[in-house]
Order: sequence, then structure tokens, then C-alpha cells
Amino acid sequence: MLAVLRPTSLKACAAMGLIVLASSAYAQEHDHKASERSAATVLNHGKKWETDAVLRQGMDNIAQAMAVNREGIEKERLSPQDYQRLAEVVEKNLADIVKNCKLSKASDAAFHNVVLADMTRDAELMRTSPKVQVQRVSALGVLRTLHNYGEYFQHPAWAL
Repeated sequence: MLAVLRPTSLKACAAMGLIVLASSAYAQEHDHKASERSAATVLNHGKKWETDAVLRQGMDNIAQAMAVNREGIEKERLSPQDYQRLAEVVEKNLADIVKNCKLSKASDAAFHNVVLADMTRDAELMRTSPKVQVQRVSALGVLRTLHNYGEYFQHPAWAL
């Protein structure tokens, strides 16, 4: 059984463990209470949540930066500096979204729960982790969150 666990598998497991620990710490520090994270905020009675131009532009910017680097992420070709540059793009656009978007209270709560918390955590790990494996797993997390955004939010012509 132990022969099946390769060093790369162990590194991936360790990276995932770090992400779980970091997300737990982030959830405790985040402004929104854990009780607000519920299925009700993910689902909007079968419809996608509303967006505005600021949110759509910021998410398009993040998606474009990630798409350009997707193959390198998936094939483990990016350097730590590449991940740090991606994190800067993600963090800059998220800050702009938080500062300038005007959503309804319900849509804003859904955005915070479905996108912002996870993407913020992953961008921070891409920027600060000394381990390229953790940075890579975090970048894959950003890609997954972009997919979730498209599933739950109105964004005409959204493509990832």
C-alpha cells in the first residue's frame, strides 16, 4: 500500500492539507459569519445571481490571466514568480470588485460565499507560499472558483 504513495502524491496531500488549514483560518477571520455560508446563498431559486459591469469586468480579467497560464499550471511549468504574478492580478481585481461593485445584498452575500472567500485564500497562497506545489494547487483552486462563478452568476458570454 505504501508503495503506491509516491513522493509527489505525498506533496500533493501535504499541499491540500495546508489549503484546508488556511481556509479554516481565513473563514474565522473573514467578516461574514460561518452561519451565512449555506446552500441558500449558493442557490437563487434555480436562477443565477445578478452581476454588474464592475463584477463582470473583474472576473473577465481574472479569467483571462488564468486562461493564458492554464496549460502551464496544469503541466507544472510555472515558476514561483509566475504564480506570484497571477496572484497579483487576482488580488487587484478582487479588490476593485469589492470596492466598486453594486450588487443586491443577496447577490453580494452569494458572491462572498461562492467566489470571494475561496479566491482570496487561493491568491494569498499563490503569493506567499514558499512551495511551488502549494502555489499550483492554489491556482487550480482559482480555476475551480472561476468555474463555480460561471455556474451561479449571470455573466453573458462567460467562458473559462
